[in-house]
Amino acid sequence: MAIVICTPSEAEAVAVSTVHLRAMDENLLTHAQFPSPEGLGFFHAWLENNTLEHLRDDDKGVLVAKDEETGDVVSFVKWLVHRPGHDEAVEEEWPEVARKEYLDPYAALTERVRVKAVGVEAEYYHPTYICTDPRWAGRGAASLLLSKVQELAAAENLPIVLEATMNAVTFYQKLGFEVIDELSMMLPPRGSTEPTEFYEERCMIWVPQKGAAI
Repeated sequence: MAIVICTPSEAEAVAVSTVHLRAMDENLLTHAQFPSPEGLGFFHAWLENNTLEHLRDDDKGVLVAKDEETGDVVSFVKWLVHRPGHDEAVEEEWPEVARKEYLDPYAALTERVRVKAVGVEAEYYHPTYICTDPRWAGRGAASLLLSKVQELAAAENLPIVLEATMNAVTFYQKLGFEVIDELSMMLPPRGSTEPTEFYEERCMIWVPQKGAAI
């Protein structure tokens, strides 16, 4: 399969959302936050709008990997660029089909860990989502996408800070990222309302090396 890396069209925002939900179908946090088919339907639409924001806003970005033969979106990366003095905190109004008690604390936790890692006034790239359709896993699409973000960050001499699910830590380490902190929450297992499952991620950082090729 030949892979093409490009900026998606606005019409492809739906495909990006579909890839996201396919990739995160086994993720405990996804189903804790959006526990029903109605919740996942809302999340799909939210992700579509999120992709459009990343296409339109100067401090955001999105790239997709597409199958050159079919044109299908098989993977994507979204990122923010944190700049000192730029207020990007927007409080979300979540509907009843979403669990606010797991959405807002997770967002606050990840922000707190990043600030602890690099400081309040730091400039850095923050990949928010990197997902690959499971049917295309292991073919290098995510590596190509993240390498493009590394090139952008290196051009500004800025680090990249992200939160990695446990099964992705090794993937990021292969691309030069280092674990700098841990974050965890108690979540309900799929189909339950009782938070009895321990969920954890790793905060990781990549720093461009002067004169190094990406």
